[in-house]
Amino acid sequence: MLTLAPSPWFWDTPQYITVAHIMGLAHPPGNPLFVTIGRAWDLFLSPLGLPVAVRINLLAAVSSALGTGFFFLVTHRVLQRWIGEGHDDVWLRRMPLIGAWLGALMAATAYTVWNQSNVNEKVYTLSLLGIAVVAWLVMRWIDRKDEPGAGWLLVLAVYIMFLGSTNHLMALLVAPAFAATVLVVKPAVLKDPNLWTRGVLAVVLALSFNFFLPIRADQQPIINQGEPVCESLTGAALAIYSNGNLGCAALGANLTREQYGKPPLSDRQAPIGHQLANWFQYFDWQWARGLSPSETPGNSRLPVTLLFLGLGLGGLVVAFGAGRGEGTFLAVLAVTLSLALVYYLNFRYGYSLADDSIDRLQREVRERDYFFTAGFHLWGFLAA
Repeated sequence: MLTLAPSPWFWDTPQYITVAHIMGLAHPPGNPLFVTIGRAWDLFLSPLGLPVAVRINLLAAVSSALGTGFFFLVTHRVLQRWIGEGHDDVWLRRMPLIGAWLGALMAATAYTVWNQSNVNEKVYTLSLLGIAVVAWLVMRWIDRKDEPGAGWLLVLAVYIMFLGSTNHLMALLVAPAFAATVLVVKPAVLKDPNLWTRGVLAVVLALSFNFFLPIRADQQPIINQGEPVCESLTGAALAIYSNGNLGCAALGANLTREQYGKPPLSDRQAPIGHQLANWFQYFDWQWARGLSPSETPGNSRLPVTLLFLGLGLGGLVVAFGAGRGEGTFLAVLAVTLSLALVYYLNFRYGYSLADDSIDRLQREVRERDYFFTAGFHLWGFLAA
């Protein structure tokens, strides 16, 4: 609360605060889940007399805190499995709790995580919460995989992933780790037709939240970006369940982010080496930002950055020591939220990383560290 922004910040922040307050439509894809939760939260806190900006900023902070809480549970469980039970040494018995608290501290105070939680865009902390809940559900499933009804944990995880995608596609970044863990721990579960049926129904139900977009757009709110009005319910459904490839053209353009005109992944907007260096630049900011005013890596922050990089890799070793399922989930998630995401996002030259020989039009218009919020948050726990 002490560092919570009392007013809107630059870029998308004022837009997200406003659409949550008026139930408007933000820039594509519109973020219907965030808008709905944000409006409910806004009304819930309205008796306190807080400014609207403070209410919505507080939603980001609470989402981040809850996400940290779920990863606390994941970390505690992994460390418990790694250390084992029944130790006489009191410190060994306390180690999982100590490690989980340290992880929570390092994850929550990472530069980008703290910034997103208190100042900037709101949708990323909600996505972080969704990823954390799925991580916790996967760990619960590993523990109960042979019990009757354990498949419902997988179905719930699938539902949360796809419901989260109506907030931001970042929610789906946990899917590769989810799938890899199921294949490693108990692939036979995939032969269960009932599980597939429930899973498909969960996806259909979760994505139905996108019907908010054409319904609200037709009511013409003051902020109605993309104006995804559809002539029929059938057209809207086709657009939603085909990811914008069929049915209502306006809604499809919103869901596919057509206006941004992103090139194919084979057409790199900057050399992959520079894109990876840009990610490392942002990683370098996370736990020692105050040691140097420089935006670029290679300064007095570097020893701390390399220490955290090494500690995180050590954390993955510990996760595999706890079990193949735990190690697989956390390793695949870490790679997806970092290296794979760098490749997928295909950014232009870094805003502050590129040298003066690179034209401004070839650079990103601002720093993009917020896309890696969940990855830096996870690394804080791994480093514990």
